[in-house]
Amino acid sequence: MHQRRPLQDCRRAIHWQARAVACLIAGLATLAVPSDWAVATERPKAPVATAPVADWALGSERAQVTLLEYGSLTCSHCADFNNQVLPKIKATYVDTGRVRYVFRAFPTPPMGLSYPLHSLARCAGPKAYHRVVDAFFQKQKVIFDAAQQGTGAKDAVYSIFTEASGMNAAQADVCLRTQSHADAVNQQAMKGQEMGVQATPTLFIQTAQGATLLAPPYDVEGVGRALDSALAALTPKPTGKPAKAKAPTKVKPKAKKP
Repeated sequence: MHQRRPLQDCRRAIHWQARAVACLIAGLATLAVPSDWAVATERPKAPVATAPVADWALGSERAQVTLLEYGSLTCSHCADFNNQVLPKIKATYVDTGRVRYVFRAFPTPPMGLSYPLHSLARCAGPKAYHRVVDAFFQKQKVIFDAAQQGTGAKDAVYSIFTEASGMNAAQADVCLRTQSHADAVNQQAMKGQEMGVQATPTLFIQTAQGATLLAPPYDVEGVGRALDSALAALTPKPTGKPAKAKAPTKVKPKAKKP
């Protein structure tokens, strides 16, 4: 049975910033690594942002199909999807301009690590957001291993973040003390709850007709088939301007013979 005392101690802080700094900067002594799909059973009480949170999408703005993922940076299955499935989906659909990809935060326990990781990714801004998310997923095991040591995960997280974002450790400290980043993460998670997300990863396909939930497993073949179906269902757009109707040709009456 994994000890959760450090996370419980962090939850005693009233404000989210205090929890984030206590858990990440001071470091976690233990970390319960999920053995199955991560289910969100806890929620820090972060204030909800009033302005809608921007989706920093990958892919062409002209794409009529969007692959929407709700994921957690402390979810091992999300890391597997990011590292093994998503690169092939991106190469086939996103990089070719047919599909847009959106990643939204849906933090799962331990919240004292998950929320700071997602907040750091938001702090990196739209240009570095996906790089930071990918870096945290690629090196998730490094973070987990560090979190289980007495010194905690701070050094590992900061090293990964600064390399991926181009920011420094002092800026990372500021990121974790900036409430707007936590608000953005919290708003995305609450939107996910409204859409029925209960576990991570959860995928949707969005078109002009709305969002469709995809059933797992999320492998290359299954996600690819779903995207192919969504693309095939699109109403084809006219390739050019319709040809102008030709004016009727006037026929001159023949002259009558005398």
